[in-house]
Amino acid sequence: MKPLINVYIIGDNHFNHWNINKYCNRKFKSLEEMNNIMINNWNKTIREKDLIINLGDMIFTKGKSEEIFKIIKQLKGRKILVSGNHDRKSYSWYLTHGIDFICERFVWYYNNKKILFIHNLHKARLCDLKNFDYIIHGHTHNKGRTIHRRKNCKIINVSVEQINYTPLLLVSLLHRVR
Repeated sequence: MKPLINVYIIGDNHFNHWNINKYCNRKFKSLEEMNNIMINNWNKTIREKDLIINLGDMIFTKGKSEEIFKIIKQLKGRKILVSGNHDRKSYSWYLTHGIDFICERFVWYYNNKKILFIHNLHKARLCDLKNFDYIIHGHTHNKGRTIHRRKNCKIINVSVEQINYTPLLLVSLLHRVR
């Protein structure tokens, strides 16, 4: 039996940011192809009632507000945005344009494990490495390893380049890295 609600994670989509294709060695032929593949992967994976935690840099916000909203409203699920350095609209703008909750850090307890969701790992505090079992982040794209350990903390990069441009089921990820 499928759970009523699944929780997924993803980071660094950079919808509408064509230069990211070059910076991160993405192999898309056009901006439209990049956006469409990521929107389709998202919507094939996520149901309307599912929760998705986006770890920042969701949409390149130098575009017009209507273009940004057009992408957000195509994406299924209830959306938490852990803001990244490219998420430059106001919190109230996101909340009135399809994002259900926005924050800079998000803490969750799962199976007696403490998880920190953050965009940029370099903004984690030294004490976070002691206080959390997992730190799940984006920002570094395809640089470095997907999973590594510091002290007793497992650090996991869920930038889209690391997870095949598709939201990742949180439960599956945590079982895999245990």
